Amino acid sequence: MDKAELRRAVIAQRDALDLDVRTAKSTIICARLVELLDRSDAVAPHTVAAYAAMGSEADPATFAVTAAKRGWRVAYPCMLSAAEATACGQRMCMRAVAVDDASAAPFIAHPTRAFAATAIDSSRFPIVPAEELDMVVVPLVAFDRAGARLGYGGGCYDRYLPTVSPACRIIGIAFDEQRVDGVPTDAHDLPLPHIISA
Repeated sequence: MDKAELRRAVIAQRDALDLDVRTAKSTIICARLVELLDRSDAVAPHTVAAYAAMGSEADPATFAVTAAKRGWRVAYPCMLSAAEATACGQRMCMRAVAVDDASAAPFIAHPTRAFAATAIDSSRFPIVPAEELDMVVVPLVAFDRAGARLGYGGGCYDRYLPTVSPACRIIGIAFDEQRVDGVPTDAHDLPLPHIISA
């Protein structure tokens, strides 16, 4: 099965999960992510990148709220316009969002839409340099036991993750139903060091 076929099959399987089951599984995943916060150095400032769940994805929202309540800065992906993506070699950046401001962030409401830098209030939603991230929570379509990740085909995280600090924890989250025997990979596909599933 090629990537496109596998992507369609796993998304259909994920979509078929009952909403209550997905919610319960997301709660378990978020609790495990919070355990990682508890083991972190409480003195140092921390920044975590989460994401706004689309469709039937595992939802890290509860984790993001908990992180913010514990004093962590929370950032979300913001897709870049074609001109800016060409200029910086990235298709996305991470922007900090205050927990009570999330509903006003257009890149959270529309996570796949590309935005020009001038379309986002950078004083309200500042760009977080990749090297300042302590943890990145990564969405995925499918994964295997070796940590290979199948995303949505845009390569955004494959380009972005090599720019974070070596000390940054990179954690994919998914439902157990998204685990497959093997994810087809290309040379640019990076395995995830940690995947939390439920």
